[in-house]
Formats: sequence, C-alpha cells, structure tokens
Amino acid sequence: MADTALPEPLLQAYHATRYGLNDCDWQLQLDQAQPALAPHYQRHAVHCAAYLTACNPLGELLPDHLNARRMAQLRQALQRAGWSWLDGHGHDPQGHWPGEDSVLVWGMGESTARAWGAQWNQNAVVCCGTDMVPRLVLLR
Repeated sequence: MADTALPEPLLQAYHATRYGLNDCDWQLQLDQAQPALAPHYQRHAVHCAAYLTACNPLGELLPDHLNARRMAQLRQALQRAGWSWLDGHGHDPQGHWPGEDSVLVWGMGESTARAWGAQWNQNAVVCCGTDMVPRLVLLR
C-alpha cells in the first residue's frame, strides 16, 4: 500500500465500498475492469472518468442535511465548470458507514480529480482511465 496518513481499516473500507450509479444495473468495483463504461465513454467522447463526493469531509461524519448541501454545491461547481456526470451512491455493503451521494464525472482525469477531491476535503477519489479499471487515488 502507498504511503498514506489513512489508517488501514479505512483503506479496507474504501476497497469494500460499492460505487453505485443511478439508473444503472452495475456499479464500479475497484481494480476490476468495467466494460459497462465503454458505451458511456463513447457517448460522451471521453477516455476517462472520476467518481467524486463532497460528503463527510476528511472522514468526518456529517448530518444528512449538511452532506446534501455539500453535494448540491459540488454539482453546481461542476456545472459551472462545464462537466457532465452521472449521479451515484457509494455504499458500504457491511453497513458500518452510511452511504454517500456521489457523481461519476465524464472526461475527468486523475490530476483534475485529485484537485477536485482536495478542494472538497476528501481522503480519496476513484479514477477510471482508458482501461476502464476504477482505481482508488489517495489524497492524504
């Protein structure tokens, strides 16, 4: 595992998380090719995507209304910047952590995703490249 300030149980939780997408019958699974991304890549004329959230900054559990406000602000910022995305919801299959609203942003590469994740005080983001394999990108 890379050098990180994040504790091992948190890293394990990120790897266990199911990164769901609204209106899709599939979800992103870390380190596993996701061929279902191909038609979306083609439709949006992109070769990458990033899964972002603004919920629970730096792993601090916030009340639902504050997470909802942060996600509305993230979507507004993405819209102002000209990005398109698919809404999603990350969830812990073991139920130890509440689900988090998220977005899969079409055409957002890793360096840009890192900047957006840092701006929203996230521990990590998920990036998918040309190989369509979602990878956890640690920010701390």
